[in-house]
Amino acid sequence: MTGDKNLFSALEEKFLKMRIEMGDDERYSVSGVGTVAFQREHGAPITLTDVKYVPGLKKNLVSVAMLEDKGYDFFFSKGKAFLRHIATGQTKRIGIRVRNLYKLEVDDCVALSTKVELVQSQDIDELWHT
Repeated sequence: MTGDKNLFSALEEKFLKMRIEMGDDERYSVSGVGTVAFQREHGAPITLTDVKYVPGLKKNLVSVAMLEDKGYDFFFSKGKAFLRHIATGQTKRIGIRVRNLYKLEVDDCVALSTKVELVQSQDIDELWHT
């Protein structure tokens, strides 16, 4: 999910009866769903589907719950985030902890890119957080 409308290559703006509640009790309404595409520095472009448009959201977020629904497990250990495909057992380190957020590392996610549409970003330092 993102609050940056300019990131979308395709966006269907509509009111969804969905609200996002953050850790500080702030609530945001979802105003659309779309596709975000990034051209990586090296390799093929990355496309994120079913991205929620949430005006006012200050950070771009990846939903762990949605990934679980798609057949993945997450685990966090010693400042690293790992994603495991339940059916194949394939596990990859996909992020590192920076202060209180885990930031995705694109190159580590690419090996799972044919299976995971939602776990990738262009800018490791700023774009998508778990």
